[in-house]
Amino acid sequence: MGKAMSFRLKEYKTEQTTSLSDFIGKPVIIQFWVAWCPDCMRELPLLDQFHKSMTTEEIIILSINVTGREGSFEQRDEFIEKNNITIPVLLDEGTKIYDQFRCQSVPTTILLDEHHKVQSRYTDQDSFQDILTGIPRLLSH
Repeated sequence: MGKAMSFRLKEYKTEQTTSLSDFIGKPVIIQFWVAWCPDCMRELPLLDQFHKSMTTEEIIILSINVTGREGSFEQRDEFIEKNNITIPVLLDEGTKIYDQFRCQSVPTTILLDEHHKVQSRYTDQDSFQDILTGIPRLLSH
């Protein structure tokens, strides 16, 4: 599936810039989402719960709000606050990174190994359980 191209995006809460290359040497889970999407509204809180249950920083979890497909920023802000999302929410520049990863639907979840090679890709047709079954492969490299 190839190596993921690096990116730099602003983080929603802190406005600090985060780069994929900041996490070289660690597997990364990236989820692209928008607040109007029912599947995203179900999956992002589950991914956040998974993150909260982790006892180590062995896997990095990033969410990317696809601002170019977002219905309303107020709806996004309300969703983040209401669900107490604690994983980093990065703001795509329109659909730039979404397109870079060749996404076609939301949510799309990408699993990268420690070298940031794409190991798995999950779309709105996959369940959160499907995503969870792919995670052990990230740790076995």
